[in-house]
Amino acid sequence: MRELAALHHRVREAQHRGLHPWQTVMALGLLLWALLYANEAQRWLAPSENEGLLAATRVVTGLAVLQGACEAFLQGVEQMGARFHWEGFISGTIGSLVATLPEFVVITFLVQVQPLAAFVTAAVTIYNNALAFSIYSFFLPKDTKGQFLMPLSLTKAGGEVLVAGSGIAMILGGIMLALLAAEHKASLIGPDLLVAGAGLFVIYGYYTYALVRYYAEGEERGHPAHPPDPHLVGYSTSWWGILVMFVLGMAGSYVGGEAIGRFADSALNQLGLPIIPTAAGLAFFAGISEYIIVYKAHRRGELGIALSNVFGGMTQVMFLLLPFTMLTIASLGMLTNSPIYSIPINTSTTMLVLLLFPLFYVLLQYIEEDHTLSNLDAAAMSVIYTLLLYFLFTATPQAA
Repeated sequence: MRELAALHHRVREAQHRGLHPWQTVMALGLLLWALLYANEAQRWLAPSENEGLLAATRVVTGLAVLQGACEAFLQGVEQMGARFHWEGFISGTIGSLVATLPEFVVITFLVQVQPLAAFVTAAVTIYNNALAFSIYSFFLPKDTKGQFLMPLSLTKAGGEVLVAGSGIAMILGGIMLALLAAEHKASLIGPDLLVAGAGLFVIYGYYTYALVRYYAEGEERGHPAHPPDPHLVGYSTSWWGILVMFVLGMAGSYVGGEAIGRFADSALNQLGLPIIPTAAGLAFFAGISEYIIVYKAHRRGELGIALSNVFGGMTQVMFLLLPFTMLTIASLGMLTNSPIYSIPINTSTTMLVLLLFPLFYVLLQYIEEDHTLSNLDAAAMSVIYTLLLYFLFTATPQAA
């Protein structure tokens, strides 16, 4: 019954020919972006007197456009899946990867404004998404024992990548802790960031391969989390429609990323806000579009899409966005020879990395124990992650 309801919702949405809500919100965001640029030329609002208002408008603009960019990329992938008859699992996996592209653009702009803020934003996003996964676990349909059977591909391949993430976080965080105590090295520079970033990329490549392999062996079509095949839904299969969606996604990524980057510049350099709390706030707002996708997929009954996005919010940020941030900082540092393009080794950055170990380890124990999640597991994970966030930002210095 749930699968039929999910298919009905997806068919109705795919065959809708008017404006979707995400398109309306994105259009309003683009209008705000155009007004901000017009204001720079016409000086309706003087920046010196209205910096706070302009900064708030930029962050709203960025969020409105970025959510549209994510949706456009997802729609483009679904239309390609319908054209080439991709299986629903494969289409969902590719869609969850493509939906992270706007975050890469945001990080690129943030690195140019303040490298430390970019690193903190990427790292805190992992914690936020882990908390989102825990909270979402409450809403998964449970059996008579109060348990939800996780897809085998997620528990096997996901478990492997969480082991790798735990190990890397422990090693890198331990090294930073030792360097902090010995005062031997003040920051992680180009070569350090290149090695760490490349290692994370390699692991994610193998994770994606293992994810598809376990799915092929598991034959999970009967699982309630399995998404419908795109060609059964009724998406447009024209190349023109696919091209429009991808162009819209790329344009929205640039516009939204530029707006967020200018907000960060105003907040840090004009308004003088502290780096760590500002970056943490950006991490929260940057994940809103992903949470909206999870909510919409769950409401349609597409648990596979929701699970892949909420779990991928941790793994993709850890193994794609975070290393991309490191490699971007390293590349700009080597090109410009500027010491600003590095990650300072202080209490805040060290704890951000080191506490990823218990975060991933606890999650791994829950999903691998019996391949199920219950409300008790979700409550325990939510409390653990909330405590990690609390002590991370109250028990450590907030200076850069």
